[in-house]
Amino acid sequence: MKIQPIPTYSPQDQHRVCNNVSGGTTIGYKWIMKTGHYFSKIIALALGLGLFASQPVMAKTFCSMTLNSSDELNTFAANLTSQGFNFIELVPQNKDPRWFQQACKSGIQCDVLLISGHFGGLFFGEGTSQTIDMAQMEKASCDNSCPGILKNPKEVFLMGCNTLASQSPDHRTIEQYTNVLLNDGIPLDLAEQVVASRYSQQGFSLEKRFASIFPNTPKIYGFFSTGPLGKYAAPILNRYLKSVGNYNTHLEGLSDAPNTKIKAAFTGQSFRETNPAKTVPADARGLYCALRSNDKNTQIQAVKQIAQENKVVSYFDSLASQLSFGDNIAGQIDKTTKDIITQSLNKIKNKNSQLVTIQHDVMRVSSSLGIIDSFSRDMQVRMLLDQAYDQNMTYAKIRQICGIIREEPGFQNMTFMRLQDLTKRSPYFMLSLSCYDKINNDMRDFLLSKIAMPDKEHERTIALYIMRKFWNQEDMKFLEVTIRTADPLLRARIFISARNILSQYKFSLLNAPGLPACVFNAESRSEYSLGKEWGCLTDNKMDLSPDVCDYFANRNPDPENADDMRWYCWSNNKQRLLNSRPECYLSAETFKIRGNQMKNIWNCTNRDMYGY
Repeated sequence: MKIQPIPTYSPQDQHRVCNNVSGGTTIGYKWIMKTGHYFSKIIALALGLGLFASQPVMAKTFCSMTLNSSDELNTFAANLTSQGFNFIELVPQNKDPRWFQQACKSGIQCDVLLISGHFGGLFFGEGTSQTIDMAQMEKASCDNSCPGILKNPKEVFLMGCNTLASQSPDHRTIEQYTNVLLNDGIPLDLAEQVVASRYSQQGFSLEKRFASIFPNTPKIYGFFSTGPLGKYAAPILNRYLKSVGNYNTHLEGLSDAPNTKIKAAFTGQSFRETNPAKTVPADARGLYCALRSNDKNTQIQAVKQIAQENKVVSYFDSLASQLSFGDNIAGQIDKTTKDIITQSLNKIKNKNSQLVTIQHDVMRVSSSLGIIDSFSRDMQVRMLLDQAYDQNMTYAKIRQICGIIREEPGFQNMTFMRLQDLTKRSPYFMLSLSCYDKINNDMRDFLLSKIAMPDKEHERTIALYIMRKFWNQEDMKFLEVTIRTADPLLRARIFISARNILSQYKFSLLNAPGLPACVFNAESRSEYSLGKEWGCLTDNKMDLSPDVCDYFANRNPDPENADDMRWYCWSNNKQRLLNSRPECYLSAETFKIRGNQMKNIWNCTNRDMYGY
C-alpha cells in the first residue's frame, strides 16, 4: 500500500485518473473529447439498456493531513485501497511552512478528509515540523480559497482532542487545560483563546468553528474531550470499517441520521458526530464569515447586525480575530450600535478577568469600533501589562506580554529602575524587550549596561540579540570602549549585533582565528555559500551561542535548512542551554517554522539540564 503525495495533475489529468478505476474500461480523456458527439449517443443508449448498472463507481479520493501518528491513516488505507480509493497525503515530507496553501492550490478534490495530530487551536505532532492553524482554515473556508479540501468532503475525521468540544465542562479545569496546551509549546495567548472557546459561553465553540470550516460536509467526526492516541484509535477504526463493508456505498448513502456504527465503535472515547448544516445554520455562518471579510462594508453591516440581534457575545471570537487597530471602522458605526456592543464587551471583560489575552481582545475591538479613544487605549494597555507583570512571570507569560507589545506600535512603558526590578523578578523578562518596535533612552541604557557588565551571562546574550535592530551612530563611543576590552569571540558577537554600523571595521574587529575569521569571510563573500556557512558551525560548535547561531541561520535563504542550522546549534549545546533557560528560550524563538519553534520550547520547558 502506498500513499500518494499531492499530484501535480491538471484538471483534465485528474478527470482521467479518477475515471481509471480498477476493473473498469479506461477510455482516454482526449479520445472522449474528440468523439464526444458519438460517445454521448452511446452513453444514452447504454443507460437506456441498463448496461452500466454493474460497473464500478468512480474512484473516490481520500485526503489526509498526517501531523502526528499515521496509525489511523494506515488503517483506512488497508481497508479502502482495495475498494478503489485513491489516497493523497497533503502534508509534504519537507518542512515548507506554506504547505496548506500549496495543497489548496493543487486543485485536489477530497471525498474524505482525515486530520490526525495533537490539537490545541492548531494541529501539530511530535515528530513533524508542519502545523495547521484553525484560524488558517477558517480564513481559507470563508474566502473560498480551498474548496476542494474544505468544501468537497462528504466526511471529515478530526482525530485530535477537543476538536468537536462544546462549551460544557469536562474532567479538567480551565487551569489544567491551559497548562496542557502550554506544555505542548502553544503560546499563552493562543492557549487562552482556545480555553475561552472551550469553557466560556462566548464566541463559537470548537465544534461550531469546525462546522463553519466544513459547511458542506454531511458528517464530521471528532472528540468532545480527550481522545485516544492514534495507536488506540486505529483498531477501533478497523472494527468500524469492517462493520461498514463497502465504503463507496456508505458515502453515497449518507443521511441526516446518526452514524450508529461509528458511535458504537468509539463508545467511552468522548466521541462526537456533528452535522455542520444543523450545528451552524447558513445564516449564522454567513455572519461568521462576514465579520472576517476584508471588505469593510460587508464587515460593518455584520457588526451592526450582531448588535441589533444581541449576538455580540456569540460572535466575539469572530470580531476579535479580524478587527485590529489598523482597521478602524469607528466612523461607520452609530452610537446605538456602539452602546449595545459596549454592554456585551463589559460582560466578556468581567467574566474573563484573569485571561489577559481576552482582556486585550476586548480592548482591541473597543478601539477599532471607536468605543474608546487612543488615550484610553494607551491607559488600558498599561494597566493590562501591569496585571501581567504582577502574575507569575514564566516564559509563557513573557510571550503573552510580547504579543500585546507587538500589537501596540510605538508603545513605551519602561524606566531604567523598573527594568532592573522586573529583571530581578524574572530571568525571562528581558526577552520581552525584543518585542518593541522602538526603545526609549532608559531601555537603551539598560541593554547597553547588560552588554558591558551583565549580572549573568545570559543577559549579555539577550541584550546583544535585542540591540541588533536598535544600534545607531550615537552608540559608537560605547562600542569603542566595549570592544577595546573584549576577547576576540565577544568582539565577533558584538560585530554580529551591530554590523549595520560596524561593517567598515570588520577587518580590525574580526582579525582572529576561529569564529571571528569565519564571520569575516562570510561578510566578505559576494555570493552565499551554504557549505562554507555550515562549515562555520561545525568548525566552531563550542562557541555557538543563540545570537551567533541565528546570525548564520538568517543568512540562509532556505527557511527549512536555516532551521536545521538552529537544530544543529541546539543539539551541540543543549546541556549549556538547558543550564541557562533564558538562552534556551531565546534560541527557540529564533526558529522560523512554527512546529520547530514549538518543539524547542517544549525542550526548554520539560528537559533537565542533561537533555533528558
